[in-house]
Amino acid sequence: MKIFGFIKQLRWRSLTGVILALVATCLVGCGGAQVSGPATYTNEQLAQIEILAPRATELRVLFPELEEFIQNKDWVNISSFIHGPLGELRVRLNRLAMRLSPPDTKQAKYYAEEVAKHLEKLDAAAGAYNQVEAGNQYRQALDDLDAFIALIPGQTA
Repeated sequence: MKIFGFIKQLRWRSLTGVILALVATCLVGCGGAQVSGPATYTNEQLAQIEILAPRATELRVLFPELEEFIQNKDWVNISSFIHGPLGELRVRLNRLAMRLSPPDTKQAKYYAEEVAKHLEKLDAAAGAYNQVEAGNQYRQALDDLDAFIALIPGQTA
C-alpha cells in the first residue's frame, strides 16, 4: 500500500511541475508591455512620400506673397490667392498625410484641417477688411503648415 501512495504522490508532483512550467512559459511569453520603436517606412512608402511632399510643400513658398497682400490691404488679391494658387493646398496635404505612419497621419490630418480653417477665416477677414484678423489667421495657418511639414520624413519647415 505504501508503494501505491508513493507512486501516486510522484505522479502528482510531476503533473504539478508540468503545469507550473506551462504557466511560467505563458507568463513570460505573453507578459510585458508592447514597445514600438520609431516609425519606419518601406521603400515604397518613402517613394510615394518623395513624390507627394514637394507638391504639398511647394505651396509653402507662396505664403510670403500672401503676407504682402495682407500688409498692403489688397483684399481682392488675398481672396483670389487663397482660392487660386493655395486652392489645392488642403487636397495635397491630405493626400500626403495618408502616406505617413499612423501616429503621424493623425497629426498631419489635424494640421491640414487647421490650415484650411485658418485660410477660410483669413478669406472671411479679407471680406470684412479686417487686417488684424487676417494677419492673425495668416500666422496661424503658416504655423500649422510648418508643423505639418515637420512630420514629413526628411523635411523641415
